[in-house]
Amino acid sequence: MKLANASVLALLPATGLAACGTPYSGSQINGTLLRAVVLDMGSDAANVTATQYDQYFKQGSALEGVKSVIANSDFYINLWAIPGTESAFQSVSQCMSDGYLVNQVAWLYYNSTTAKWWGGYEAETEADSYNAAALSVVTNIVAGLEVRFWDTNGDGYTDVIDADYLEGVTVDTITHNANGTYSIYRGNIDVADKTRWEGTNFDADLFDGSGPAIPENNFDTAISPGDVALFWYGPKGWAMKRAQEVVGLFVGGADHTSYNIDGVSYEDAMRFSRDNLFISNRPGEFTDAQKFFKFTNDSAAGLNVSLWLVPVTHTTEYGAPVGMTSDGNSRIFLARAISQAQAQLANVTISSNGSNVPSTQEWVNQANYTQLHDAIARANLSLALANSSSFLLDYQTYVLYQTLNGSSTDIGAAFAGFSYTGFENAEKLGTA
Repeated sequence: MKLANASVLALLPATGLAACGTPYSGSQINGTLLRAVVLDMGSDAANVTATQYDQYFKQGSALEGVKSVIANSDFYINLWAIPGTESAFQSVSQCMSDGYLVNQVAWLYYNSTTAKWWGGYEAETEADSYNAAALSVVTNIVAGLEVRFWDTNGDGYTDVIDADYLEGVTVDTITHNANGTYSIYRGNIDVADKTRWEGTNFDADLFDGSGPAIPENNFDTAISPGDVALFWYGPKGWAMKRAQEVVGLFVGGADHTSYNIDGVSYEDAMRFSRDNLFISNRPGEFTDAQKFFKFTNDSAAGLNVSLWLVPVTHTTEYGAPVGMTSDGNSRIFLARAISQAQAQLANVTISSNGSNVPSTQEWVNQANYTQLHDAIARANLSLALANSSSFLLDYQTYVLYQTLNGSSTDIGAAFAGFSYTGFENAEKLGTA
């Protein structure tokens, strides 16, 4: 998992099974659902203390009502209760050693060296008190995820809140283990490229190998290879379910903004974790590659893609965009990208400075030429293999886009280890 604060590293449990906070006994809160909030999407506010939610709390204030729910240890994230008070937190040894964990990453802990509390998203925020740190946790649940207000005592007001913290993963291989558990492998990457860039192409590696064992009862058997899924750590261990798939023509979009499928625009959700997806299947990066090669809004070709969303309670709403895939059309997209790249490669002359090239002819140096030539060769190799996954083919399309366009305009590229100047940026007219 990605950690924003290096000091949190020491707090992570060695076994991955430590618990801080009381787990809820069932799979859903028992009570009347008063409101399901999809944070910062559509008409919903960025966090649960917004004044538009005042009506759901007997205190007449969402802020005070949420504080009361926390104090009663009735605010759950992935059905783990946040300890209501500092004394409750300190009474549990694993709270003091590991912190309050969300998907096995500390979101609330005490730094004994500085005598300060840290809370919020991945415990990034220093707080003056335990109560402030705990409040920071619940007000920093990221956009696109659902929080639900429950009335469990029949008085018509919220006394229990449960929130989801889900993350996305691409599913290449599913293994049903002998002990009944499931393991997910997200697929191969182009190792040659990874070595070339001297960095990591992805921010996390939770599913690079066999991944965590997912108990049979926690695994959604509707998940198939080629899907995008959501995972989380609940009271019964790791769990996984299929994301909501929206299939249609990719009309257009903008990285970190919105994505339009068949004329419907889906707003992006900032800070939603897509770390365990290939970069080429993250919505923004997938969009950048598709737009670069002019694949979008191509009704004549009729090549659909899939946008994967976080499922939410109400069908009139939608959750965070998790990922994008081109599925059965990935071969066609890649073949078209290769064709464009080959045409550009064939249109240049190799030169060290352009002095031997006519002023009407473009040139690049040997290094730029070789870089694009090799990227095309790798893409063709992936295309020729009958068992290449759609993820690998989408990845090769993205690599060609990076090789041609460069990395400077792609928000995620630098974080993933891409540092291309771009073939198109390197092209110059000769001076002869």
